[in-house]
Amino acid sequence: MRSVKTAAFALLIASIATSAIACGVPESSSNRPLDLDAVPEVFSATTTTTPPTTTSSPVATSTTPPESTSSTVPVEEVTMFFVAGSQVVPISRLLLGPAAPPQVLAALVEGLPEGDLSAGLRSAIPVGLASTVTVERGSATVDLPDAFVSGLPGAEQRLAVAQIVLTLTRRAGIGQVVFTSGDRPLAVPRGRGDLTRPGELVACDDYSNLLPTGFSC
Repeated sequence: MRSVKTAAFALLIASIATSAIACGVPESSSNRPLDLDAVPEVFSATTTTTPPTTTSSPVATSTTPPESTSSTVPVEEVTMFFVAGSQVVPISRLLLGPAAPPQVLAALVEGLPEGDLSAGLRSAIPVGLASTVTVERGSATVDLPDAFVSGLPGAEQRLAVAQIVLTLTRRAGIGQVVFTSGDRPLAVPRGRGDLTRPGELVACDDYSNLLPTGFSC
């Protein structure tokens, strides 16, 4: 009986060993360590995701006010002389500055300005008289038409010449005046009534007797 059990036990052990051999882990495995050098670059590249940088670019707003343009017209106060009775008296007029001698003479020939300032005054110079003036070395040359001599009585000529001389010599840079007609030297009356030589220079002092009391050259 014992021999039968021993044989059966030996047979069981042999069967178990055979199964173990059939189901055991094979000596050679197909699983190998991963070779990183053999991995394609597309899979091995490191991808870094960087969030976009937000830069603040504020728009500069200019608050500089536009340049202001001045509408003020430059003017100059000019002294002109007009007739009051038998005298020649000064008044002030505003002209566009700087007032050049031709501009001043043209305003004088134009006549009296409107307003109370002109009350009681008149001009011995014919309105619209064609005249020109040039200045050289402190002397003004005034060219008058022939009608000035032929068309005005002697007393009016004296007052008209006084108006011109006194007005121009009040301008800076003019000390004397000489008269011509058609570029020919002209003799004009002085304040005392006597005539100059043709082309002779005259000044404020030559007409000082026509000025009001207290007004001097």
